[in-house]
Amino acid sequence: MEDKIKIYSAAALFNGREAFFNSCLVEGLESIGYNVNSPQRDGFEFGNLIKTLSGKVEIGRESLIAKNIIYFLDMGIFIPNSDVVLANFDEPLDEGVVVESSYAKLMGKFVVGLRTDVRSPYGSPDEVFGGVHSFPACQSDKFISHYMSSRTTTEGGEQMKSLVDKIDCTISNANVVSGGFVPKYVTSNPNFDFVLKGAYLLFEGVKDIHSKDGLNKIVSRYIDNEKVLSQVLPDSV
Repeated sequence: MEDKIKIYSAAALFNGREAFFNSCLVEGLESIGYNVNSPQRDGFEFGNLIKTLSGKVEIGRESLIAKNIIYFLDMGIFIPNSDVVLANFDEPLDEGVVVESSYAKLMGKFVVGLRTDVRSPYGSPDEVFGGVHSFPACQSDKFISHYMSSRTTTEGGEQMKSLVDKIDCTISNANVVSGGFVPKYVTSNPNFDFVLKGAYLLFEGVKDIHSKDGLNKIVSRYIDNEKVLSQVLPDSV
């Protein structure tokens, strides 16, 4: 049986509106057979990670270390293991999404840019990128502009289904191959290789990253290897 195509959902997730939209989109894609990695569901719960770090590292460093661990998960596990990266370019542009879409593009992933926003700070909504800044949009292999008025929940549901169908059609027409393939040029690049090896060091063999045991293992591994893993951060000057 052919493996399901795996999608990484790159999207802002910091308020109810964003999180609800993401959940609806992920559920819609999974209902038609895709395997989706959704950071807000499948990634770390920030508070639990902070709680696990508390008392194990110096006070005040918990947040920075937690963000570093999350970086290794998203950039070293979720994106490399995906076949498609679905990047939400609604306003305001999320910095993490911009970085992840660029990173995925350089990794040879099929990147689908998505925009439902009618705000157009960099042009007209009628233009090919719907008024979004062209630099992040150009990281996409395909770009979908999809207007969603969602005047009622029923209409919103219909428009979400239409969006899911557009994404499905885009991926199907691209003949994306499943399996999370990482090209050799990626692993031979020292910058990519560092992140991939760091992620392996942290997460290899951890069956459930959300469990207490899983969190403790990951945090202990980070602390034991912090001198190496912290090199992903820039030097402060």
